[in-house]
Amino acid sequence: MNIFNLDNNGNKIVGHFPKVIDSNINFKGENNILYCDENVKLNKSYLNFNGCNSLIYLGAGKHTVDISLWDDSVCHCGRRFFFCDNLLKFVVSEHKHCFIGDSCIISFDVFIRNSDAHLIYNCNDGNRMNPGKSVYIGDHVWIGQNVRILKDTQIDSGSILGAGSVVSGKKIPHNTIWAGNPSRQIKQGIFWDKTCVHDFTEEMSESSMNYNKFISENREDCHDDYWIYKYDKNQVIEWDYIESALSNGTALEKCNFLIELNAAKQKNRFVHK
Repeated sequence: MNIFNLDNNGNKIVGHFPKVIDSNINFKGENNILYCDENVKLNKSYLNFNGCNSLIYLGAGKHTVDISLWDDSVCHCGRRFFFCDNLLKFVVSEHKHCFIGDSCIISFDVFIRNSDAHLIYNCNDGNRMNPGKSVYIGDHVWIGQNVRILKDTQIDSGSILGAGSVVSGKKIPHNTIWAGNPSRQIKQGIFWDKTCVHDFTEEMSESSMNYNKFISENREDCHDDYWIYKYDKNQVIEWDYIESALSNGTALEKCNFLIELNAAKQKNRFVHK
């Protein structure tokens, strides 16, 4: 594994140097790591390491992100992301994390944060009511325009968040659609395909009415249940397991954990009961 030392404060780029286009990477603290897979492109992005011992992990592909990260936190963006040429904004703090899996589609004006920024207390006992909590998003999740994903949200693979949704403290099952403010489940037992319909001919629109017909005529890389996820106890990786691993050790140890995690290619890794 390549390790490139950037300064005398222990800040490093690990893996491969990204291709940087109109982007800024700022290290303000110590012992922070930016990990990049091979063929990572940063386009109009801002990576701000505001604390110490934090990690940004970028999977292969183009990333258009604005990430503000504080002490001991991790932000993971998986492989084969598709952005609508608009910034995906993260605020990750309070020693908690944000994890997004592979092959997700992110629309315009999406914002993810894992804390409320300011303190809220109970008047009766003086105990804090709003500690930061991590956000976890699985593989092949479609996040619509102007969505807000807030602390303690867990989204399993194959799901959709409708435009304008605000999601906080929800556990969203696989292959479901959620929408609204506050977000609620509106459909289950669905799957989606990344093909964009905007340039469809009349014939393509007609063939898209049945997925088997559509892929037989237009897609050679899929089969009829390609995007249908199912719980499998032999494949599942629990969100709590990832949370525990990301909450202990150095940034480099967390990076090595995520490298091993991403070597696990099983389809149903982020599908829970």
